[in-house]
Amino acid sequence: MPVYPWPLFFFFFFVSTLISPSVFALSPQGEALLAWKNSLKGSLEVLNNWDPTDETPCRWFGVSCNFKNEVVELNLKYVDLLGNVPSNFSSLESLNRLILSGTNLTGPIPRQIGDLQELRLLDLSDNGLSGEIPGDICRLVKLEQLYLNTNRLEGEIPGEVGNLTGLVELTLYDNQLSGGIPGSIGNMKKLEVIRAGGNKNLEGPIPQEIGNCTNLVLLGLAETSISGFLPASLGNLKKLQTLAVYTALLSGQIPPELGDCTSLQNIYLYENSLTGSIPTRLGSLQNLQNLLLWQNNLVGTIPPELGNCRQLMVVDVSMNSLTGVIPESFGNLSLLQELQVSVNQISGKIPTQLGNCTGLTHIELDNNQLTGSIPAEFGNLFNLTLLFFVAKSAGG
Repeated sequence: MPVYPWPLFFFFFFVSTLISPSVFALSPQGEALLAWKNSLKGSLEVLNNWDPTDETPCRWFGVSCNFKNEVVELNLKYVDLLGNVPSNFSSLESLNRLILSGTNLTGPIPRQIGDLQELRLLDLSDNGLSGEIPGDICRLVKLEQLYLNTNRLEGEIPGEVGNLTGLVELTLYDNQLSGGIPGSIGNMKKLEVIRAGGNKNLEGPIPQEIGNCTNLVLLGLAETSISGFLPASLGNLKKLQTLAVYTALLSGQIPPELGDCTSLQNIYLYENSLTGSIPTRLGSLQNLQNLLLWQNNLVGTIPPELGNCRQLMVVDVSMNSLTGVIPESFGNLSLLQELQVSVNQISGKIPTQLGNCTGLTHIELDNNQLTGSIPAEFGNLFNLTLLFFVAKSAGG
């Protein structure tokens, strides 16, 4: 009797379809990405290679995978997406970098963002996002960089932000945030950058716990309603390079402990209501380049010790109530470019030693009680383009 192989062939074909997935079946991660793409309304030509017939999305524009073909990065920076932050990415369990800055996203940050437990970098900056920062974002305990700046986010900074103990950079500037800075920020001991300026309704004091963030390099809280005293604990921040809390509501004295921040390069505390004198201990800041304290309520003299800050390029203490004389030690500041002490009660003569500061381009000394004449040594200042000086009793 003849043998017919066809039943056997169909049997093996049927079994093979059960144990081997179709090469044309897109992975769940790819399906999630496609579903999100289909919700977008922007110019998506760059996403034309997001092909549903692919087995994985690993060769798609903006997508990177690991050796297991798991999506680990989605980077669509500055692509005009015009849509919402994805809320259907639960299948992207290995995603550690989500970069969607400048992509014309609107609406709220979904709570589901907290499910992406492997995230180390989340960049949603420079969009039109609104609503509050969800507390769920603070479940991302592996997060190292969080960029939410330049949106329309409102409400308070979540108190649970202190759970992000691995965070290195936190940028929240240019939003509509309100409330205070949580004291739990002191738990974030790896923080190097905090930028929350440009939030007009961000209020209350800088928490004392900020002194626990001993890796901090930049603290930016400018153009806010931050009030109260600068905490003395800032002196613990030996790596701090820039302190920018200008155009705010600070009061009280500049803490002498700032002189312990030996890495400080920039102190921007202008347009506040600071009182007391300029601490002499600032003279120990060998790396200080910019000292901007204008338009406060400072009194006392300009410390001669500032002449020890040989890297100083800009000193602006104008519009205060400072007295005494311009220190002769300023002649040591060979890199000085701008000296502005206008609108104070400075008296005495202009020190001839300023003629040693050959890099000076701006000198503003008007509206004081200075006497005498412009020193002949100013003839050495070949870069000088602006000089304001009105003597109380001019001579020469």
